[in-house]
Amino acid sequence: MMRRLALILVIFISACSRQPEKTYYQLPVVAIASQKSAIVQHDRQLWVQRVMLSDYLSSSGVVYQGSDVSYVSAENHLWASPLEQQLQQVLVTELTMALPQRLVSAQLLVNKPDTLDVTVTSFHGRYDGKVILQGYWTLTHQGSVVKQPFNLELKQEEDGYDDLVRTLAKGWSQLAQIIASQLISQS
Repeated sequence: MMRRLALILVIFISACSRQPEKTYYQLPVVAIASQKSAIVQHDRQLWVQRVMLSDYLSSSGVVYQGSDVSYVSAENHLWASPLEQQLQQVLVTELTMALPQRLVSAQLLVNKPDTLDVTVTSFHGRYDGKVILQGYWTLTHQGSVVKQPFNLELKQEEDGYDDLVRTLAKGWSQLAQIIASQLISQS
């Protein structure tokens, strides 16, 4: 009888100690435009050299700000690939669509391209239902350097990590449009 009771207790404890399932997130591309199959001559290259993250954003967990001073990197809500890689890929895609006369690439393909570096200091959800994107971007264009801070705050429409990731993607798309506008005004 004691063995049976011990076995039932072990089964009960092991059932209660199961880890929650991990969920992986990939940033979607928000600005989708119809791609033309015609060959386009590109005047210049824009090299998206790097996207750098603050240390607390470099973990694999989606970050949430729980109070004015506390941040949590989720253990079960994870980025499907490194966040800086996702941000760079989405930025290249969004800028390619916004700047069809430029060759936008994450690789150096020509000599003396315009270069873009983005430093992200905040990319997270917040306890008040807002999503925060902060940092600065630096554009080197024909020997001149432009440095612009960004501070985007968007309202998360629904609860949960799915909507948090979608809202972060909307903010990143808005930043891409801001950068594209700056590049167009310099042309």
